[in-house]
Amino acid sequence: MITDRKIKMLKSHTGRREKKSVSFRFLQMLILLPVLFLQPLALQAQMFSVEEPERRTRPASSSFTAGLEFLNMSLRESENLPDEIYGISDPVYRMRLELPGVEVYGGFRNRIGTADTLNYINLGANISGSLPLTRNRKIGVSLPLWLSTDYVRVMGTSGLQRESSHFRQSAASIGLGAGFYYNPLQNVRIRTEFVPQIGFTVSSIGSDSGQLASLNGRAKAHFDHLIGRFGLVLSYNFTWRRYSGSNESIRYDISGHNVGLGVSF
Repeated sequence: MITDRKIKMLKSHTGRREKKSVSFRFLQMLILLPVLFLQPLALQAQMFSVEEPERRTRPASSSFTAGLEFLNMSLRESENLPDEIYGISDPVYRMRLELPGVEVYGGFRNRIGTADTLNYINLGANISGSLPLTRNRKIGVSLPLWLSTDYVRVMGTSGLQRESSHFRQSAASIGLGAGFYYNPLQNVRIRTEFVPQIGFTVSSIGSDSGQLASLNGRAKAHFDHLIGRFGLVLSYNFTWRRYSGSNESIRYDISGHNVGLGVSF
């Protein structure tokens, strides 16, 4: 027979067990709660510790350089020479802005002194891509592809020349070349490219058109992350353009050697 006293004793034992289990669960929650909060913080800290070195060692993708270009412009020999002949063998100012896959450049020359009567302006852009032939990160060879547009204007400042005699050519060209890269150190990169191009040119005044053949070479040395994300760039660019057409006034050869200094970012 189960008496009332035994029933009360069983209830009291059961209550104590339930209280112990509740208190034990509560204690477990108190222990696990900081662990749950600390785990995402630890993961986040680990992600930052991985991203920061990558950000510091990532190569710069953009640059801006400025310098002088030693330009030579001459008219090729022809049976019927035009009335106005332009010749330049002086340096011009050159600037280049390079972004991933896009390069924008400009060159200009104002007249020097009272005897100088020529102004030179050149604007252009290159859309480029590169096909790597090797997978080595330190040294390798690639195939650069360029799609370019270029505008050149050479005109006199004396006011005695006819506007139709000014040299104004807008050109579009495409080319495939060879490239070489070398990374001797973690933040030092050397790049060289040589790209021949062919295209067409149109006179800005009139309906004269012709052909354009060009050679482009460049060599660049990058010193990345010298001050934070900013680095130093040394560059050399060579260009040679031959304008051809039925009109003798556009049969010019223009070549230039450009030395530039700038920043990478």
